[in-house]
Amino acid sequence: APQCRRPIMNTRSRLAFFLVAFPGTLAMRSARPFQGMSRRSLMFGAGSAIALGRTGPAQARPAASDGGWAKHDGEFTDTELSGFTTSSSGLEYKVVDEGYGVKPTAGQGIKAHYSGYLLNGAKFDSSYDRRSPLGFNVGTGRVIKGWDEALLDMKVGEKRVLKIPPGLAYGSRGAGPIPPGSTLIFYVELVALTS
Repeated sequence: APQCRRPIMNTRSRLAFFLVAFPGTLAMRSARPFQGMSRRSLMFGAGSAIALGRTGPAQARPAASDGGWAKHDGEFTDTELSGFTTSSSGLEYKVVDEGYGVKPTAGQGIKAHYSGYLLNGAKFDSSYDRRSPLGFNVGTGRVIKGWDEALLDMKVGEKRVLKIPPGLAYGSRGAGPIPPGSTLIFYVELVALTS
């Protein structure tokens, strides 16, 4: 009968394996991180890492997009604004890309990227253009009501197009380049939870 042989791991392959199985551990501060560890311990660690979903960079969450999905030219058409879901408040939204993370809770710090447009297609603001997502505590009234409502319902990594009626935006007062009574279109991406 053929003998079963255990694979032999040299120091370099042990190190590579350990970095994948246990990213961010303090063991790497030692000059000999595997000293005193048996092959069985190393293999148990690999099984645990795989079971916990720690399989290295391939499992890392995707980075925020570059904003290419949030570009729009010209006036918005009825076709572009069809197929939206309408909430009880009147907020309309379309999920463009499902998120992979959890939803924030009221008062929690978040970072979100966005591009905002008027119905005529005029862009009035974009964090993508600044290459810096907006950070704030969601659900506390620091942004327009339509944003708070939408972001509290989004998962980390999710992208949505929002059609926000004036009552959930700036209402009859307007703001800067946004005329009073404007319905706003936002492309919004929930990038991260920060607290």
